Amino acid sequence: MSEENKFSILKNRLIISENEIVFDFPIDYCTEIDSMLIVLLSIPIDKQYNENVFGISLIENKIKWRVDKLKYNPVYKQQCPFVSVIVNNGKVRLNNWCGTYLIVNPLTGNILEKGETK
Repeated sequence: MSEENKFSILKNRLIISENEIVFDFPIDYCTEIDSMLIVLLSIPIDKQYNENVFGISLIENKIKWRVDKLKYNPVYKQQCPFVSVIVNNGKVRLNNWCGTYLIVNPLTGNILEKGETK
């Protein structure tokens, strides 16, 4: 990583160079791919907040995308936040608590594939 793209995480704050992005919840996981940081927030069990994955541009030092809001099967009466991020072959896989996975483009957040893990 080049010197201008250094970043650090302090609970719910992501600091890139001189810029700071403050999220509503703590950062659980962060990984770098293609000049982007993919950030997964840790959501408390009592909160309804399912769109908890963000793409942050290391070039522009700002949020470029947030995972799309999904419609879930009504049998899931609880929240369905994303719980893991896996980078493989230039794509990002997001897995949520309700057994749904998304394959997204790391630069745009566009959903390339959606499926069920259960």
